[in-house]
Amino acid sequence: MPELPDLVYIEKRLSAVLPGKKIVAAEVTEPIVLRILISNSFIETVSGGTFQSVHRHGPFLVFKFDHDYELVIHPMLAGRFQLTTSEKPGPAPCFKLMLDYGAKFFYLDDKKMGKAYLIAKGNYQPIPRFLDQGIDITSPEFTLDNFLEVIKRHRTQVRVFLMNQTVLSTIGNAYADEILFDARIHPKTFCQQLQPAQIAQLYQSIINVINWGIAEVEKAQQPIEVKVRGHVKVRNRKDQPCPRCGATIRRAGVLGFDAFFCPNCQPPTRTQFIDWNR
Repeated sequence: MPELPDLVYIEKRLSAVLPGKKIVAAEVTEPIVLRILISNSFIETVSGGTFQSVHRHGPFLVFKFDHDYELVIHPMLAGRFQLTTSEKPGPAPCFKLMLDYGAKFFYLDDKKMGKAYLIAKGNYQPIPRFLDQGIDITSPEFTLDNFLEVIKRHRTQVRVFLMNQTVLSTIGNAYADEILFDARIHPKTFCQQLQPAQIAQLYQSIINVINWGIAEVEKAQQPIEVKVRGHVKVRNRKDQPCPRCGATIRRAGVLGFDAFFCPNCQPPTRTQFIDWNR
């Protein structure tokens, strides 16, 4: 899925182009991704509209228009965006908006798990999780004091805590692994097992790793449909040497998700069924 650094980049690129551009026509090829929460059809509503702004809200991208509606897209696992003048879209196009200067804006999703909500302006209530987002970790509200306040109320494994969007908005699988590697914390450690110094380091690692990710994605300057992951240190690096100590990167299951970590840099704080250093 596009994670926070990807979405920051996508938001920046689209915000530089789309405002003021008019939609002259629309096509839908996979209506399963659409959630129409107004009385008119998708094509009828968006055709003729002009983009006013694009902004990110947690894992959602919000597109505002000069009409009384908004388009809110949650790409989830595999959703991607494409802005192109080519006639050939990327794989698995779900819908296309043709713009007045000859470009096409596509939403692509080969898993068809993402959702595009067409809503009356400001009516976010029907969108699952939209109004339940926790502290935006890129905002001034993400202070150490606020972080301490929320983590002390949780007794889950720390990786589960990091990915809880009602607490922190928003950390996905890839950057959860990178944050814990940076903080030297095993992904199966429970929040209540963390020492004050570890919690302070975890907070700083969130800031450092997300800012690093944003900078790396920006530096890559790839088209917005490309997932930039070449810079990651442990995510999907199973059986490769740790870039810090040379030990073998391992993979473990944490609440149904794959977690990648270094067993030497991130030793477990409790007995595990598996000896990760073997």
